[in-house]
Amino acid sequence: MRRTTMNRPLACGAAAVFASLLAGCAYNGPTAAQPGPAPPIPAETGTAPLPPGTAASVAPAPQNGEYVGTGINVTNPGAVCALKIRVYNFFVDGNRVKFGAYRGVIQPDGSLHMQAGPTYIYGQFIGNHFDGRFWRVQPACTYDLSLDPAG
Repeated sequence: MRRTTMNRPLACGAAAVFASLLAGCAYNGPTAAQPGPAPPIPAETGTAPLPPGTAASVAPAPQNGEYVGTGINVTNPGAVCALKIRVYNFFVDGNRVKFGAYRGVIQPDGSLHMQAGPTYIYGQFIGNHFDGRFWRVQPACTYDLSLDPAG
């Protein structure tokens, strides 16, 4: 089996392309209108499902408009992922979210799951704050997201 390695300029270029995608640039792949399958959630951040017959609590609706913030890298295989990224052009309108090719619906409990091609964004609105995670299959970069209303 032949083994290949990625040279440093190519790795930096891949990181720049990835950061551009996350920053809201166009993605021409398929877009899921409804949340797709959620990626695996690490045990330390996962929550147990509600018991049958238990209703989920209803969270207050987040403020409409643009949300901005940062993503902090939590996985960086091969050192190809940026350590910190800026997130902008993440728009909330009622219970709908639009971010580049991502489209999603904020659930009554404040949760959000979105998919665009092989990438996912999932998390939770708590009032006007969004804590979430961006996850991509290849390169397997994962970021913790923290977003608040712009301005």
